[in-house]
Amino acid sequence: MPSFDRVAVVGAGPAGAFLSRLLSDAGFEVEVFEVLPRLAVKPCGWATPYTIESFFKVPEDAVLCEVRGYRVYVEGRVEKEGWGRKYGYIVDKEKLLEHLLEGITLRRRGVDPARLEGYDLVVDARGHVAYSGVKARALQAIVRGVSVGDGDSIEIFFESEFVGYSWVFPLGGSRVKVGVGGLAEFDVLRARLHSLLRVLGRPQVERVEGGLVASGGLVPQGSVPRVGEALGAVMPLSGEGIRPGMLSSLALFRSLTTGSKFARELEKTGLPLNIRVQLAVLRRLKSLPPKGRAELFRSAPVEILECVTAGCVTPAFIAKAMARWPLFFAKLGLPARAKPQG
Repeated sequence: MPSFDRVAVVGAGPAGAFLSRLLSDAGFEVEVFEVLPRLAVKPCGWATPYTIESFFKVPEDAVLCEVRGYRVYVEGRVEKEGWGRKYGYIVDKEKLLEHLLEGITLRRRGVDPARLEGYDLVVDARGHVAYSGVKARALQAIVRGVSVGDGDSIEIFFESEFVGYSWVFPLGGSRVKVGVGGLAEFDVLRARLHSLLRVLGRPQVERVEGGLVASGGLVPQGSVPRVGEALGAVMPLSGEGIRPGMLSSLALFRSLTTGSKFARELEKTGLPLNIRVQLAVLRRLKSLPPKGRAELFRSAPVEILECVTAGCVTPAFIAKAMARWPLFFAKLGLPARAKPQG
């Protein structure tokens, strides 16, 4: 049985809130510390793939739309698309966090996890501020007056001038999130965002927000256990953070309540493998000139694109994909029988 009863979780993002929910439902006394005055303040696309359903049912009133279609553009042309099935969700992140934190003590102040006393266990879920690895940048605008398909599709624009991509995600009605992120300075992202807004017909901008995103993969645990972005549980190529952060919390919860090693529980979720795969692609993109990046995007099979972005890569999938598309893996710099390295 666990040798702790009173737990402090520092950070009320998806990872911290989900861990708090799991521990509270298991009978532990949990307090959450959050330095920001509101939940879900950090800029985020609020998208999560359907694979979140393997361990968590998103509350209905936290779903802004079910994503049932997508288009991927390369240099202004549609290169990939999919329609007619559920690919994921755009969620109301604030409502999602409110659901997870319902009935749990939330203290609105910042604390140092390493110096917090009076608890049997302290967990660091502070996000990118506690992350020691490489970080990308993201900038997005909340706008009105944009139509995206039937309101249930997303648009992705892969960038070739820098390693990153832009997005248009529906929020309901004519409101959308228009964003750009990657391994580039904010001036570069700002210019690309303005260019995309012009293409969309100069819609009414409600606000513009930006921030840093962990993109260097998982980092070793320290003396204070970490989850979510503080651990590097973010998909480094796509920037997806809600589902990976929650998966890291599920692994820590299982480790704490069963006595098994955290690293083993984390591997069981499949998250480390999927992060390693995205890191391998990211490294290849960084090594290529703009024309090479564009060609790599165009040559990516839809099946691989969808699996990698959904976070459902397995060793069996990699083996089959390498056998079926050896030329694409050669472009990635991975020989047909190689395994992605972390």
